[in-house]
Amino acid sequence: MLCSQHKKYTDRAIADSGLGDLGEEVINDIRTAFPCAVEYGVRTEDLTEIRYGISNQDALFLFLRNPRTTGGRFIEGTRRAYVLNHDEWLANARLTANPAFLGTYVYSPAVILLHSNAGTCGSWCRNVLTHETLHSVSLYSRIWNIFLNIIARHRPLIEGITECLTGYVLFKKRPECYGTWKLNSQGNCQIAYRETTRLFCSLAQIIGINPMASFYLSTETSFNAPWNRFVESIRSVGSNKFSYALSASIAFREPVFREECVKSIANFKKIYDSQARSLDFSRIP
Repeated sequence: MLCSQHKKYTDRAIADSGLGDLGEEVINDIRTAFPCAVEYGVRTEDLTEIRYGISNQDALFLFLRNPRTTGGRFIEGTRRAYVLNHDEWLANARLTANPAFLGTYVYSPAVILLHSNAGTCGSWCRNVLTHETLHSVSLYSRIWNIFLNIIARHRPLIEGITECLTGYVLFKKRPECYGTWKLNSQGNCQIAYRETTRLFCSLAQIIGINPMASFYLSTETSFNAPWNRFVESIRSVGSNKFSYALSASIAFREPVFREECVKSIANFKKIYDSQARSLDFSRIP
């Protein structure tokens, strides 16, 4: 299902400065939704040098091939996001990873790629840009290359919290998008990583959004300290027996984390077991 605002929104990206303007709009939404500092993992002034270094190692790694024209374009300069048509998306699988994705954040060049599929339900929209921008300002955007394979090890945690924070931003800043995103079960405006998002939305209804945002958006370059503060914030609401050890070298196990929440946090199971309540972002303090 495409909402009535989809074409108007994505058409704004066609103008020369349009996608940059949308990116600024989204980062401002994120910054005003949470009380903690929100900073890109890679500073704008460092982007050109980082991408130049990548190109020196592999001249074609940052080249976005366009099979329609047999040409293409480079990811370069300080531009943070690119829209790829469906053919481009399929032709650049090294960067886009999955043909079904509506967007992706590529950590090494610090770039957001958005999938446009001719106005179909397989096209990006505001929720996708918000989700990918959250990746770009996350703790993980700072530490992905400090701790080997941490992104793969923590992917369920990363994606679940990212989409939970996306829902909160939409609820607070874009209620017209939030309603469609929350109710849709398919298409571009739907909750991604639904079950993991449900887990973290349920948890946020008990501990509040701030501890989760403070962990995920931490500007530190370590993992243990932000994670331990997050765990302590769960304990501080009366769940002093809650315990879930995690480090950069340990894989995040969603079922184990969920069972610890059920076992240790009062009322968590009641919220989580309700499909409607567990994804109701209006109940997050």
